[in-house]
Amino acid sequence: MKKTRLMLLLAVVLLLLSAYKPQEQTWVAIGDSITYLNDHLDETGSRVTKGYLTRVAEQFPGLHYINKGFNGWTSGGIAQHIDSLGIPAADIYSVFLGTNDWWQGRRTGSLDDYKTGKDNATVYGSFRIIINKLRRLNPTARIVLITPMQRADFVYINDPRNNAFGSYRQKNGQALETIVNAIDSIGRYEQIPVIDLYHDGQLAMDKLVKFKRLKDPASGAYVNYTYPEFTKIPFNPATDDYPYPREAISLTYDGLHPSDQGNAVIAGEVVKVFNPLLNAEDWKKYIDLRAYTKPFWKTDTVIDESVQVIRDQGSLNAKLLFRPAKILSVRAADYSREYIKGKDWDESNGELVILKGSSVPFFCREDLIFKEAKPGHSMNGMMPGTFVLFSEGSYFSSRQLVVSYLPEKLRHWRGPVPELARLTLSNTVSKLKKQTGLKVVFYGNSIEVGYNASGLEKTPPYMPVWPELVINRLKAVYGSQITFVNSSVAGRLAKWGQDSVRQRVMSEKPDLVVIGFGMNDGTAHVAPGTYREQIKAIIDSVRSANTKAEFILIAPMLANPASAFNGFQSLYKTELDKLAGQGIVVADLTGVHRELLKHKTYQDMTGNNVNHPNDYLARWYAQYLLGLLTR
Repeated sequence: MKKTRLMLLLAVVLLLLSAYKPQEQTWVAIGDSITYLNDHLDETGSRVTKGYLTRVAEQFPGLHYINKGFNGWTSGGIAQHIDSLGIPAADIYSVFLGTNDWWQGRRTGSLDDYKTGKDNATVYGSFRIIINKLRRLNPTARIVLITPMQRADFVYINDPRNNAFGSYRQKNGQALETIVNAIDSIGRYEQIPVIDLYHDGQLAMDKLVKFKRLKDPASGAYVNYTYPEFTKIPFNPATDDYPYPREAISLTYDGLHPSDQGNAVIAGEVVKVFNPLLNAEDWKKYIDLRAYTKPFWKTDTVIDESVQVIRDQGSLNAKLLFRPAKILSVRAADYSREYIKGKDWDESNGELVILKGSSVPFFCREDLIFKEAKPGHSMNGMMPGTFVLFSEGSYFSSRQLVVSYLPEKLRHWRGPVPELARLTLSNTVSKLKKQTGLKVVFYGNSIEVGYNASGLEKTPPYMPVWPELVINRLKAVYGSQITFVNSSVAGRLAKWGQDSVRQRVMSEKPDLVVIGFGMNDGTAHVAPGTYREQIKAIIDSVRSANTKAEFILIAPMLANPASAFNGFQSLYKTELDKLAGQGIVVADLTGVHRELLKHKTYQDMTGNNVNHPNDYLARWYAQYLLGLLTR
């Protein structure tokens, strides 16, 4: 019976998480076969596991792509059929065309063809028709142009008779670079961002394939020719073996179409351009990320500590973590208003006291735990026959306050404090200090995705999700080239993480993996030893491909003790400690949250009142990880 109840609870969790979505935005990707193949991986001969569209969408929760890639099409073909392709209104469009225009010998034309927009006879004219259509669909949509990348000798994996020489030669007296320059000039004329893959050193001609296996014209023996030698050796599709075996794969798998490595490069460049377009850094109007990542346990000024006012025996008050020497401000958590001392609030015995007549929002105790379910606003309580208040989105943050204050100097934080893992995470710290480039993968559940973060909810103060806080600060401290992928998925357990590690982590070739499973495992009462073995399996899999990979294991925050989500979460930190060692450290957010709950209520720090942090508690996540990686 107990097991059945747990399974039903998890089913409800997954249903609610699937229903919870950050503000959605639509991306329509218009392109040729490179775009098309993202959703037709079976046509790559199993040589690609993830296209660039999928990789980009993973970086932007709430962004949904619509693939309008057409195999072999030119910009002229797209322009000719633009009204019949089913292209919908969207928030952002990308146009990734040109390589087939070059191969099919289309005239590039001039910028005047674009300005006048008189016909579809040139590449310039085609782009005018396409962009006009997109602007009619949504005049405020963002548009991004992507140039063709260089191409080596192409040989279609499913039919070698379909082959073409590379862009190292002209076709019909025209270089591929001519079309690239045309797209760039359109971007400059329209002030539209252009992602120039052709001139990107990461995608240079000599990196597209490792070799081309061809018959030596003299001996007839197969030889692995590298660029540019292979451009001088003939290929006969009727008699020769396919020239790009798996071991020849580099940035492309067939000389033209990107491999996983190539798609990762393209996605990385798209993400750089999409970031300021999709995330307009609205937080800059409200908060200072440097101040937001200063450790609460040692900062001179506590900025925006959240509290939830609760009526208790007639009084309205809220506790702060430290006794304040001076309260600087009391605001609504969404920054919609500032409350005035003496009118709305006062301070007494280290607590915030709400004055009679104030409009400060509050809950009564009976609002939080009750005996009749409230559809859409309750979850099962820990005690049979009880329910706890629950809601995703900004329901709780819209009722919380944020307080900035100077803590008394004699304050003392008794919870866990991170130490710089200079020796334990030696490879990671070395890469950061030497600025040699660091790849980080975050791998967990909804907490790592960032559910209930104000930035994800698109509500003030628009704080980025905590993994982004970490990366932002690391870049500021070290000035190094840091890339990251958030491969987390809401509602998942460590077993899913173990089963999905090859696709979601190993394919990214990370230097550092932050593993955050545990909240949902605890609710499902996964045995601590089983949980440990599943986390270990993730580590072992990643290290089988990269022995130098390092790991931060997060012992999760606690579930609301009054809710049925409360389970084995508190037991997992001990199990993670058993895995700690060289290259593996534990971030004890369980201990942090346990200590916080000695001083504050669960509602002070929650985004949904059962198992998600609000901005304040999410900052503890970021600050703890930064304490492991910075001084």
